[in-house]
Amino acid sequence: MKLKWRRLLWLVFIYLYSSIFFYNFLSPFKNWLLVYIYTMILIVWLGVEYYEKRLFFQSGYLPARLYPLPIRTLFALFFYSSFIIGNATMVWWQRNQIGLYPVLQIIGILLLIFSIVLRWGTFNKKTITSRNISVFYLSLMLLIISLSFGYGSQFLILYTIFIGMPLILWQRRLELTAYAKFEDFVHNELNINRIKSKNYAKLWNEYLEGKTKRRAEE
Repeated sequence: MKLKWRRLLWLVFIYLYSSIFFYNFLSPFKNWLLVYIYTMILIVWLGVEYYEKRLFFQSGYLPARLYPLPIRTLFALFFYSSFIIGNATMVWWQRNQIGLYPVLQIIGILLLIFSIVLRWGTFNKKTITSRNISVFYLSLMLLIISLSFGYGSQFLILYTIFIGMPLILWQRRLELTAYAKFEDFVHNELNINRIKSKNYAKLWNEYLEGKTKRRAEE
């Protein structure tokens, strides 16, 4: 595997900077250690996803151009604002803390790790099915729930329930709808029973080309 040196060097800088910044930011306050550990695990995960050039908040089972930009933007705003609110809860908004340290933070760290493992498992399947998409969005839901616990924030629980979860369910429905049309094309027009990962990009190209031709004929 060829190393992406520019990305790697950038990540080394980000990791070093973040470790120092969040230590100085959080350590003056009580019950900071597990929150700091949670934050660093989250940053390391984001860095790995960036290095691998993956979409952070979509499964990647569709071509990138098929993901609507508005919903991608909305979920990115939700996620990064949650990260900011979580850290602000420790420093400026302590009345918003749930308490129960360190139980909630341990649960948050475990949920975060489990969501990452579940997510990465969806990228290594030899056969692609709609279930892979559902599992990916389950991992994303566990990820945003972990933010509420990792930072022990009352507001983030409500924010996750009323904003984050509906956005995830919306993304999942849109992606499953698009995938079902693609799957129908592969099964019925190409007579292929199993969609394998090694042929995945080629099959999508054929589907999109066929779709473009049908539109031109109309």
